[in-house]
Formats: sequence, structure tokens, C-alpha cells
Amino acid sequence: MFAKVHKAGSTTTACILQRFGYEHNLTFVLPVRDDHHIGWPFFFKQEDILPSADGTYNVLVHHSVYHRQLLKHVMPLDTVYISILRHPLSHLRSVFNWYEYDKVFRGLKGPDHVASFLEDPKKFQIPYFTNFSDPMTRTKNFMAYELGFPVGLFDDQPYVDEFVDKISREFDLILILEHINESLILLRRLMCWTLKDVLYGKDPKRVRIYLKPTTNNATLEVKHRQWSNVDYQLYDYFNKTLWKKILEEDDGFHQEVRHFEQVLQSTTTYCENAIIPLVGVKIVKGDGIAGGRDETITKEAWVVNGTAGILTVPKSTWNDEFDVDPTLCLKLKMMRKDWDYVLKRKHKLPADVSESVKLAIKKFEPQTILAETLDSFNIK
Repeated sequence: MFAKVHKAGSTTTACILQRFGYEHNLTFVLPVRDDHHIGWPFFFKQEDILPSADGTYNVLVHHSVYHRQLLKHVMPLDTVYISILRHPLSHLRSVFNWYEYDKVFRGLKGPDHVASFLEDPKKFQIPYFTNFSDPMTRTKNFMAYELGFPVGLFDDQPYVDEFVDKISREFDLILILEHINESLILLRRLMCWTLKDVLYGKDPKRVRIYLKPTTNNATLEVKHRQWSNVDYQLYDYFNKTLWKKILEEDDGFHQEVRHFEQVLQSTTTYCENAIIPLVGVKIVKGDGIAGGRDETITKEAWVVNGTAGILTVPKSTWNDEFDVDPTLCLKLKMMRKDWDYVLKRKHKLPADVSESVKLAIKKFEPQTILAETLDSFNIK
């Protein structure tokens, strides 16, 4: 179970897990709706997820508010629980950028809108606490909220301490975005996976370009720690925990990380040549019958370079020899919604499932043509 935290590099990690589950025929907890959330921003309900043919599941990677008791009714007893955190100030900048809060919040001044916001954050947040359709605020302890921390107890330090301890006991591993490669090697070792299993596309999965901050981060962090106190206590604790786990590993751990980074770089270089992007691919959907309108949409697409050959990664202390081919490159390029498209079509439903559920799956659209390619050829 991956507790997927918004704007913390979680989509890249989720895609690793989706690829692994796809290749090993695992059953995913999937949202019924055309959405990347399961119940979020509230706790999920059984009707939020697609039923499985035998009633069991192996993997959950979608955004959902963590609640261990609810998850026990869905996930097996031997489930491994993981999540990911990001430095809170970096996380806030990403949240500001993604949700375009520079346009939402009125009265921000200067070139650094995050710095302006932190001068008096309460002034901007009041309307969001009273919005009952959205029970939390994305700019105050957002990561803690997604791990199940109640909004009303941010200032209750004994409860904060208890919460951090609870997450420490209930999660097997918390990845740290700033040390993602070390985190993934720990994950590989924890899960007894291969090096190939934790390869990822180095381009961020959900990227938007935003202005470089103009204010010293150290100055802002003092203010931000007061505002987003629980997120900082979580991050500080689990960043230290990550390095404590690393110290407990064998002497070859850091060598494995460097080896992984070299393999990752050679795979990235190979894939840049193995699959070639097409520009401006347009797809017309609909048939215009009975007053309906055709819809033209543009999707990203790639074609396989027939002259690319195969990249062979030689055997090492940490991996057996394996091949990287254009099909793997295609999988590494796929977005979260692409994997949803493929996994929903592969998902085995009960015989008595409703027609509305079948229709929801049929209508689900991938983000790029990569998923349709994988699905149409039934590539493993």
C-alpha cells in the first residue's frame, strides 16, 4: 500500500509500482471514477473502488487519505506500507505552482509569491477552512493530512508526537524525495526486487515550469516551520530514519546506489533514441450521429526506433544481466493515467458487476497513446 502524497514525487514512485504490478499480474485497488483519487479528500468507501473477481487485492497506489483500520478491510494482512515525503518548503512551492495559488490568493506581492504568502498565511487561508467540500488546506500540513492527521489538532503537540510515532510503527518505509535513489534501493531490498524493477523515467511525471524563488529559503523556513509544523516534524523524523536505515545496511549500499544511478543514466540515454516522440498527434472521437459532436484532442505519442537495438546491462554484485528494450522504454515513459487505463482493462471484475461500472471502465481515457499501444498489443 503506497500512501500517495500530492506533490512529493509520488507519481514517479506510483508508476514504478504500477509497472511492477502489471508485469506480475497483481490485482490493484482502482477508483471507479475517471479519477486518480480513491475517496480523497475524505476517507474512502467500498463503493469508491472497483470490485475484484475474488474479492482480494494486492496493490493500492492512488491518492487516498490514510486510515489503517479501513485499509485492513481491503488489503491483505501481509501488506507492506510505504509512503513518500518531501522537504515542506519545496513541497509548498510545488503546491503553489501546481494549483496556481498566485492567481487564487489575492494580495500576494513581489516576485516570490510563497514568501509573500508566508508573511501572513492566515489571511489567505480563512476561506479554505470553511469550504466543506474540501476539508483541509493544501498549504498547511498537507502531507500530514494525507497520512491521516486531523486538521483541528495541528497545535496539539502531544498528539503530534503520538501521530509521528504511530506512522513510524505502521509504515515499513517512508521514501524521501530529496534522496529518491537511496530510498528506491532501500525499497528494492525490502521487497526483494531486482534493480530493473525500480528503474524509472527520469523526467518528472507531473511537471510545470515555475519561477526560481528569489527569497532565501533559510529565512522562509523559519516562518514555514511555525505554519506547517506537523509536516516538518514528519519530514525531520523520517529523513533521519531513512539515514538510520541506510547505516544498518551493508557496506555496499552506497556502491549499489551509484551503480543504480549509472544504470538509470544509461537507460535514459538509450530510451531517448529507442522511442521517438511525434508532434501534434490529433485524435477525433465520436461520430457526430444524433446531434453528437466530434471531439478533437491532442495526445502525446511515440514510435519505436527500429534501429535502436537492445541495451544489455551486464551482471553485477547487485543484479543479474538484463536487457532494456523499446518496450521497457515505453513503460518508463507512461504516465499514471496511462497505467490506470491499462490496469482497468486488465482488471478482473465479478460476474454480477453492474453495467454502470463496466461503462465507467469503457469510458476511461489514457493520457497518451503509449497506453493504447501497450494495451492493444497486450505487451508484458
